[in-house]
Amino acid sequence: MKTKSYIIPVLYAALILIWGSTWIGIKVSVGDTPFLMASIRFFIAGIALVLFQKMRKKAILPHGKYRNLILALGLGNFFFGYGLTYWGMQYVNSNVTSILWATLPVMIAIFAHRMLKNEKINAASIFSLVGSIVGTLLIFDLRGASFDPQVATGMLMILVSIFATAYPNVLYKRDGENLDPVVANASAMLIGATLLLITGSVTESWSDVELNTLTIAATTYLAIFGSAIGFTIYFWLVNRVTIVKMSYTTFLMPVWASVLGRVLLGEELTSSALLGAIVIISSVSLPELLRSRFSNGQ
Repeated sequence: MKTKSYIIPVLYAALILIWGSTWIGIKVSVGDTPFLMASIRFFIAGIALVLFQKMRKKAILPHGKYRNLILALGLGNFFFGYGLTYWGMQYVNSNVTSILWATLPVMIAIFAHRMLKNEKINAASIFSLVGSIVGTLLIFDLRGASFDPQVATGMLMILVSIFATAYPNVLYKRDGENLDPVVANASAMLIGATLLLITGSVTESWSDVELNTLTIAATTYLAIFGSAIGFTIYFWLVNRVTIVKMSYTTFLMPVWASVLGRVLLGEELTSSALLGAIVIISSVSLPELLRSRFSNGQ
């Protein structure tokens, strides 16, 4: 069945709006128990997707041939990816986190070069890589008056989480063409949630979990919209748009996330962080924008 022409841009825009707002949700809900809060989020999301599949009368478990892919998604995306992001966001503002996540296209391009035939690293990718490195160093502001080792450690863990996320995303593009994204996410989220729960139970205390109206509302929003709906849209789009172009949603999200962070949480960017954001977003987006312009002009 042919996809209607407007569906892809509509879902693309919806994904940016949803995921651009999730950083605030994480920031207000993370508290002192990042792994336990992340596990709650993904258990809710995974169970919601399982119930959705039962309503659709569709298969809940993926075919055995996708076992390695599901494990990679569970470990990379939801355990390391979001576990470390939640941990880092104890110390890092939501706007800075969203800017760091704008480096995802560069990390994806590195894996795509080795794993996908038609998505090789070129001069534009190298330009984006160098710009992302420079921008990230500016955000760290290693010699600035506002440098905080704890915040720097949080940012470093977030960068590690982004790298961990890149590989399974490219793997899904390569091997998951015929895999139902609902099935993929339900299984992977529950795997990730289980590992997060085990880690949180060992390193954190349930008595420290903050469950109030705000954190419950934020976690529910993250689970249903940010995870169950967001990741289903994302992986549906991945099979219809190039993986590198798909990852460019991350350079649009920081703009939306920074606006929300400023309005709702009063977050401000230092001059160094603002310059770093401009460098990262420009270096990642400019090659794609120029490529689109020249291709349309031919």
